[in-house]
Amino acid sequence: MGLLLANKRTRIRDYNLHLEVPQTIKAVNQSPMFNYKRVDTVSLVLKRFKMRNLHSLLIILTVGAVQVSNQVMESSVITNFVVNLAKTKDAVIFSCSEKDLLQTSLALMGYNQFVFPVHIDKPFFLPTILTKDNFARTTVIVNTGCNGSVELLAEASRYRYYNKTYQWLLWGIDREIDNLLPPELDYIGPNAQITYVNTTKNEYLLWDVHSKGRHLKSVLELNLIAIIVNNDNGSSRLNIENDIFELQGSEYRNQFNGLTLRGASVIDQEDITTNEQIEAILSRPEKDSGVAAFVKYHYELLRLLRDRFNFSVNFRNSRGWAGRLGNSTFRLGLLGTIMRNEADIAASGAFNRINRFAEFDTIHQSWKFEAAFLYRFTPDLDTHGKSGNFLAPFSQNVWFFTVGTLAVINFTWILFESITSRINKMLKFTNLTRVGEITKINWSERSLQTFGAACQQGMDPIPKDMPSRSLVVTIFLFSLVMYNYYTSYVVGGLLSSSDQGPATVDEITSSPLKLSFEDIGYYKVLFRESENPVVKRLIRKKLSSARSPNDLQIYTHIEEAVPYLKTGGFAFHCEVVDAYPMIAELFDATEICDLREVSGLMNVEILNWIVPKNSQYTEIFRAAMCYARETGLVERILTRRQMKKPTCQSLYTVYPVTLSGVTSAFITLISNYKKRKKTK
Repeated sequence: MGLLLANKRTRIRDYNLHLEVPQTIKAVNQSPMFNYKRVDTVSLVLKRFKMRNLHSLLIILTVGAVQVSNQVMESSVITNFVVNLAKTKDAVIFSCSEKDLLQTSLALMGYNQFVFPVHIDKPFFLPTILTKDNFARTTVIVNTGCNGSVELLAEASRYRYYNKTYQWLLWGIDREIDNLLPPELDYIGPNAQITYVNTTKNEYLLWDVHSKGRHLKSVLELNLIAIIVNNDNGSSRLNIENDIFELQGSEYRNQFNGLTLRGASVIDQEDITTNEQIEAILSRPEKDSGVAAFVKYHYELLRLLRDRFNFSVNFRNSRGWAGRLGNSTFRLGLLGTIMRNEADIAASGAFNRINRFAEFDTIHQSWKFEAAFLYRFTPDLDTHGKSGNFLAPFSQNVWFFTVGTLAVINFTWILFESITSRINKMLKFTNLTRVGEITKINWSERSLQTFGAACQQGMDPIPKDMPSRSLVVTIFLFSLVMYNYYTSYVVGGLLSSSDQGPATVDEITSSPLKLSFEDIGYYKVLFRESENPVVKRLIRKKLSSARSPNDLQIYTHIEEAVPYLKTGGFAFHCEVVDAYPMIAELFDATEICDLREVSGLMNVEILNWIVPKNSQYTEIFRAAMCYARETGLVERILTRRQMKKPTCQSLYTVYPVTLSGVTSAFITLISNYKKRKKTK
């Protein structure tokens, strides 16, 4: 006979049920894990539940076919650990003894614990038990005397459950810890929260167990947490030797004792295979071809971690960051190495992509990736027509309005003279001083005089009749206002250069600039895989045609591209912080003011420093990087690595008027010259 004391607030779960009293009573009566013989007590229990003065219920159940393991877990030890040491609210119990499951569950339920008992010899699927719903601190209790415990512990390692989410209590009486956690269980690291229980004559000893990297053949480290002494009167006494949370914290586990971690990096060069070659390239402060700026930055961050935790790194090199093998899901490059857990940490950042959050953990974010087209502005690149263009100060509508106004004034002038001439003929005056002399109307001459007045060239002969004089004054006033605005705009436009040149990727594509890109992997992936119409148009117009040997090639290095940028006519796309030092060295003050940047081909974003998903180093490295940021170490490295754009020291730059800009003026001059010649 077994006694189950069920408090009204107590909850118990079986495989698939999350029930509260009184449903719990039905579930316990029918539970497959306890193998109860069904008794007709439900009606009696439901009647008793209606009595408000009862605080608890006593249910008498018949227990059959009880299987007892070689070891029986001491419930007082377990409750002391769960309640007083780990201080959790949920408990999952794995045992092959139904008596163990029953007694331990009752003991924990007495402390208002949410209990999930699992018979270790019956079928179960671990990921459905240790779910993300248990994100709060949960204790997992395993009776290692059961035959199925070995497979359970191996499965927990395979699914990476030895992490900060779960407190594991291994009841290991008469079992050596190296036998319980052999080297084959490779997911036991500095983030493990495992407590091992063994015993002496009258004492139970609780040991904290972790490793700096079991997959790297690092040994298990044991530290005594507490001793539980059984008194003669049946009670127990807890003697705490070390705080469990301090033993499991990053401050206590930050000494790796020279352990060699597996590293990964990206250097897009031939024949870079050894760790010595990789370390030599990444440790150099200057720019190296095929090495992105953010790679060397993350290598410096890795050196901070290496000095803090006392480990070394054995690097393997990749030529690129991403890609897939054919149409498969097999990842290539650095991301593939990290995803397959072939490296513990990367000396590189990675771009933010939605599908990557399920495959990698992020331990730090600080590098702002900015890649852009760099080119030197020249007047022939003015896509907006605002540099050296004769017609630039006024929009097309204003020019049409101006020409229309002058045409109306010219027509009115000719109309006035025609009316005056007719009046003179009708009156047949011989002395026409009051009305005006009779003159022959010349349409071309009046048009030329109107144009000359608009250009502020004066007028000869000056009209003597009042209507014509009024029109001439109107023309001069109109010309004065338009001319002052026109000249001030031209001068201001020639002296300012802030908004000149192509400003978008489409304008770069349509410009006469020749384009080149840094010879590094992510551009080749972009051009091969991108479906963006802007990128496709750029490839079709700028990158498909052959180039002469004297031109800058499509893929080149920064040290070769900057002299071409200085000459003009070329645009080079790269990570801008890599180009700034050489630009500051080669460009003079005026040329620096002519430097333009056009972003948009690649997004500006904060890169992720990644490790494998659910890595055993995620928490400890993430905490260390938070400390490095707070103390200013990250900012110091960023200041040195992220060079600022050279400052423009020139007050203004005067750009010469181009031939294309004055073409309209020459056409106007020639047309008027022909008109005057015909008049003569």
